[in-house]
Parts: sequence; C-alpha cells; structure tokens
Amino acid sequence: MPHLAIFGGTGPSGQCLINEALSKNYTLTLLVRTPSKLPEQITSNPSVSIITGSLSDMEAITRTIHGADAVLSTLGPRLSLSTALHGLTDHSTPLADGYQLILQAMQTEGVKRLIALGTVSNENPEDHSSVVRWCLVTAVRVFLHSAWRDVVQYGREIQENKFVEWTIARVARLTNSEGGKVEAGVVGGEGTSVFVARKDLARWFLQELEKGEWIRKSPIVYSK
Repeated sequence: MPHLAIFGGTGPSGQCLINEALSKNYTLTLLVRTPSKLPEQITSNPSVSIITGSLSDMEAITRTIHGADAVLSTLGPRLSLSTALHGLTDHSTPLADGYQLILQAMQTEGVKRLIALGTVSNENPEDHSSVVRWCLVTAVRVFLHSAWRDVVQYGREIQENKFVEWTIARVARLTNSEGGKVEAGVVGGEGTSVFVARKDLARWFLQELEKGEWIRKSPIVYSK
C-alpha cells in the first residue's frame, strides 16, 4: 500500500480519514501542531508517524511529505463567531500560505498526487446555476470573509499548479452521521446534495486516490 502524508489530521474530518486509511493498511505520516489532540488509538498505531510542526514550518512540511506516494489534506478554516471577529482585523491567509509551502515541498520531493478538501466557494466552470450554492457562498463571504478569502486563495494556488496532479473535494455541509453511499459531481447536477458525512468523505478520498477519476478537477462530494 502507498505511504500517505496527511495534513489536517487533528480535525474531525482528518481523524475519519486517518481511521479509514489505517483500516485499509496504509502507512501514514501526519503533520500536527498539537499531537495531544489525536486519540491514543492513532498515536500508538505503528503505521503512523507524527511530525510536530505548523503550516509555516517548511522543514516539518518537507519531512512529512518525504517518502510519501500522495498527499491528502483535510485542512480548512474554522467557521465560528470567533473566526468572524478575528477576521475583521486580521487579513492573513494561513491556509493559502501553508499550501504554498506544501506545493513547494511536493515538487522538491517529487510527490505529484494531492487530494485536498475545499468548499463550494471554490469555483468550477462545469457547475450549473444553483440558488443553494449562491446562498451558502454569499453567507460565508459576508459573515466569514477572512475564511472565504483563504479558501478561495488556496484553491486557486492548487488549481494553477502545473506540477501537482490535484483533486479538490468540494463540500457544502459536513455531518457526523454514519453516511453510506458517497458520490461526486458538479454543483446543480441531478441528484447532488449539499450534505456529506465525514466518514463518506474519508472513503471518497481513498477511492479517488485509487481510481484517479477526478485529477485536476474540483467535484462536489456528497452523501446519497
């Protein structure tokens, strides 16, 4: 099985991805700022290596990616009141800045495959008109502008990269349900939904890694 570098592993979606990858016997290297946020069942697993560092630490990012066959990332902004208030004075883009370093390290290390989490704020020219998407994106853009700006910027950085074979798995609303069947498509397409279970998203990441059906594309991923 391939060896995976995973970013965003301490979040709920990241932990679902880690558990799904371990169930399929992948070996993993995780970059985390605070290892104590990971459950003991992950930190004690012999198939998991943990690098302590931040998204501004190029050396730690490079160590995480070194020897990997692919990079999987569930990095994303926190959508909360504190994020909104902080964004009124702080116009930084930590995720976009971090992805710049990740993409540089991937090229240095010769790792081409990237599957990253995005949102419906990331544009896809194949999307259809959707009032629901417009409402969701407008709400985030107005009330969580700093988060919206960060997501849009890192999406563009990934999409404009000529070296990496990227896929951006766009989501609208993540849930903690058990899920079941997961699909991908375009916004406004027949049968698409705005909801995706985190466990379904994790399964989809690994399905896409194995099949490569959405390379250099940004589908919306949803539970059926």
